[in-house]
Amino acid sequence: MVIPGEITEIVGRRSSGRTSALLACLAGVTRAGGIAALIDSEDALDVESAAHAGVELKRLLWVRCGRVRRQAALRAVDMLARCQGFAVVAWDVGDTPPRLSLALAFRLRLAARQGGAALLIVAPRRIAGAAATLAVEAERRGTRWEGAPPLPARLAGARLGLRVLRSRRGPPAGPESWELLA
Repeated sequence: MVIPGEITEIVGRRSSGRTSALLACLAGVTRAGGIAALIDSEDALDVESAAHAGVELKRLLWVRCGRVRRQAALRAVDMLARCQGFAVVAWDVGDTPPRLSLALAFRLRLAARQGGAALLIVAPRRIAGAAATLAVEAERRGTRWEGAPPLPARLAGARLGLRVLRSRRGPPAGPESWELLA
């Protein structure tokens, strides 16, 4: 789903599965031996969930910014995207995404092209505009419960869907939507 040197956006409401999709991408990159960076604007990453999703934490640089440091997060994204050696630079903007000018979005894409990293932006709505090569929307399609009927005792997982909103490289080779089990 991520393309080296390009911007991919994963968007969706709260509990839509956008973080699960992010963790699946990070897990795929780190399991394949790549180095990933995650700029966490709201310091929301649950490290245990990331490890459970298959992310190799030794191959992940986690930049924790906190809510009051939006500009620091943006500078970190720009700087890390330019650095060679990262397979993916992911930016989780949290629930209140910043407004990105078109010029800034294209600057981030140029940074990703210079460094060779795939730039992954995770947000409730699209913020990169025309600078994004691929944009997908995450949506929860069901939940799975464990426990004795008739009352479920514990949430065991969710079925998540990803739908292509924008693809500058033409229509996807496979289906335009996928499902993940988280």
